[in-house]
Amino acid sequence: MKRRKGRLLLTAKRPAALAFQVLIILFALALVYSITDRFIIHPPVRANRSDENSPTKIEKSIQVSVRNECGAKNIAMSFTFYLRRRGFDVVETTNGSTPDREVTTVVDAAGNYRNALRVAEALGVGKENVVTKLDPRSYVDVEVLIGKDYQNLKPNEGIE
Repeated sequence: MKRRKGRLLLTAKRPAALAFQVLIILFALALVYSITDRFIIHPPVRANRSDENSPTKIEKSIQVSVRNECGAKNIAMSFTFYLRRRGFDVVETTNGSTPDREVTTVVDAAGNYRNALRVAEALGVGKENVVTKLDPRSYVDVEVLIGKDYQNLKPNEGIE
């Protein structure tokens, strides 16, 4: 400790205090960014079925099948993780039979178009790419067919 004209200078403690203040400011900025990202940039999408007559909690979530039809590796898994983090029940992740699909398509397989719209909204797929194709053998509500435009969708924002 040094004394200069009646003041006590704490040379050893000042850098620590400054570092602590910087750490607090960085933490506050990270918190503000996290809240902004969660509620403004990527707001939550309801993953519950629009027909609420399901008897169990598991069946209340929209059941989704994700198929990679663009030919790129691990894209279906990245979409699966993204949808599961948002509360969707992804029950199947596969590679499709067509590895050259251009545009990602969300398919209403169960006859409830609103469920398909919820999945499309969560992924960032436009309404023009949501179609109804009823399949009585399908055990999912919605099918996601990933196309070569996957890089422009929400699961891949910011990933190069």
